Amino acid sequence: MAKLTYRSLTAEAGVTQGSLRHHFPHLNAVLEAALEWCLEVSLGYKEPSGSLVDTLRHMDGMMREHPELPRFLTEVYVAARHAPELLELVKRHQEIYRERARASFVEAGLEVDEELVEIIVAMGDGMVFQRVVFGAEHEPVTERQIAGSRRLLSCILSEASVRPA
Repeated sequence: MAKLTYRSLTAEAGVTQGSLRHHFPHLNAVLEAALEWCLEVSLGYKEPSGSLVDTLRHMDGMMREHPELPRFLTEVYVAARHAPELLELVKRHQEIYRERARASFVEAGLEVDEELVEIIVAMGDGMVFQRVVFGAEHEPVTERQIAGSRRLLSCILSEASVRPA
């Protein structure tokens, strides 16, 4: 993120600085738009009627088709430690994932469990981080993580469905 400048962006995108500045008056606006695009792409892999246990499988599909996306997100998340304006963007981004996890509980006819929502988001973050660090050769590990997560979530959800409210 330290190398993010109007000059580097325009060189990569093949547009003029004036054009870029017209649409994005500050660099954080570029990052905000990029994070929004990441959300659209990543959430598009989870079918609205899909179950909670399928969420991580959809995330894996996104990482395979768009390997640049998790790398970009990881860079933004790490840079946010030192940039309060980025931290707010990252927090909003994370909240949208939490909202999707909550919606999955509702779709399953269950009461939303905020502790489980946090665990689900953390599992996804951990899998994405590992995939970024270890690269595509980590795909078999991600597959095992997803299989184990599905079993774990299935057990938790079946317990939640029989627990008295």
